[in-house]
Amino acid sequence: MTRVVFVGSHGALAAALRRGAFAGPPPEEAVIEAIEELDVPLPPRVGAPEPDDLVVDTAEWNLPDPVGLCLEEVRELRAVIEERLSSLPI
Repeated sequence: MTRVVFVGSHGALAAALRRGAFAGPPPEEAVIEAIEELDVPLPPRVGAPEPDDLVVDTAEWNLPDPVGLCLEEVRELRAVIEERLSSLPI
């Protein structure tokens, strides 16, 4: 089975929503809180995607970077990311 790995500044949140993995820096506290609200485990962080992984680059979504956002702003961002994920063929 192919693993889905999300990269970019929204990787951790997208991975939590889609039960995938993410590559990149650890998420900020507000992102961690927004993930915990979903009652799902924090997604696994990988050093880099493997050749067989399906990579989704969240930078292509042109969304604001979650660094420095408050929890309410991250919740709003989470809703937009959920919508983007629902349109992906994965």
